[in-house]
Amino acid sequence: MTNADKTIVVIEATFNPDGMNTPEFKEYSRRSNANGEAHGGVVIGKYQVTDNLGNGDTPHLVLVIEYPSEENAKQTFTNSEYLNILPLRHVAFKQVNIFLTNTLAS
Repeated sequence: MTNADKTIVVIEATFNPDGMNTPEFKEYSRRSNANGEAHGGVVIGKYQVTDNLGNGDTPHLVLVIEYPSEENAKQTFTNSEYLNILPLRHVAFKQVNIFLTNTLAS
C-alpha cells in the first residue's frame, strides 16, 4: 500500500451539555473505536479544541484518522455496526462532522 492509497478522515465534534460524561458517550466511543480499527483505521491525532482563531462554531474535539483506502473509510461510517450506534452518538454529541480528505498537490 502506498501513501497515495491512504485516506485521512478528519472528525470534528461538539458535545451536548454534559454529553462527555454520559454512559452513552462511553459506549459510543468504545464501539466506534472498535469499528474503525476493524476497517484499518489508525488514530494519528486526537485534539481538544481550546480556541477558534477563524470563523464559525468551535467544536470541542478534532480527531485525525488514517485508513488504508477511501473505501475502508466510507465503510467505517456507513456499515450496520456504526449505524446502530448513532442513537448513542446523538445523546453525547450536538454535532459531528466527518470529512474525507485528499492530499493537495503542491
